[in-house]
Amino acid sequence: MNVDEVMKKYVSEQRDTYRLLSEKTKEFLSSILSSEGIVPHSITTREKNPEELREKITREGEVPDALVNCIRDLAGVRIIAYFTSDVDKIVPLIEKEFNIDSGHSMDKRLSSDPAIFGYASVHFVVEFRPEMLKLPEYALFDKMKCEIQVRTILQHAWAEIEHDIVYKSPGEIPFRVRRRFACLAGLLEIADREFESLRQDEMAVRQAIQSRIKKVKIDI
Repeated sequence: MNVDEVMKKYVSEQRDTYRLLSEKTKEFLSSILSSEGIVPHSITTREKNPEELREKITREGEVPDALVNCIRDLAGVRIIAYFTSDVDKIVPLIEKEFNIDSGHSMDKRLSSDPAIFGYASVHFVVEFRPEMLKLPEYALFDKMKCEIQVRTILQHAWAEIEHDIVYKSPGEIPFRVRRRFACLAGLLEIADREFESLRQDEMAVRQAIQSRIKKVKIDI
């Protein structure tokens, strides 16, 4: 098939299914997080925009015979968490509840060089587990993959701005600009840690107050 044929098939036959896959994945994730008492800032969904898909196929220089086997982000869910500790709680839940395509998933928080700052996010490529696919509402998604991204609000803000300025740039980005983005990434990492520290301090104060209240009630 040529690019036009692939695009026609995606728009007319597949796009709505991938939209539904992303929505069902969001519903499932929301129920999991709720059961664990985790309240994210937001959970959003998307299916691949046709123009973005065409651009990706053209950029990679190879027309896939079947999108389901080659393009792994046709459906997507993004979880924006308030704190880094929330991300740490969410990641193992996803690993537990989905089949993970480990070869195409990555934890971008783990840089091989601790001196380098940049995009920090966790990307999973997942499929519903076999027991889920036995249920009528999920049976349609057999062998279909969905990308799940997990990041904090500050990581998200940096990534969106960096993507808009750097990724979409028509030419090579000067070193000084890339350096400034790296510096900002380092500052935001520090800010994330400080917010986490403030949260822990607030929780410690709350627990101390609750302990005092309980002690007063016992003494009475």
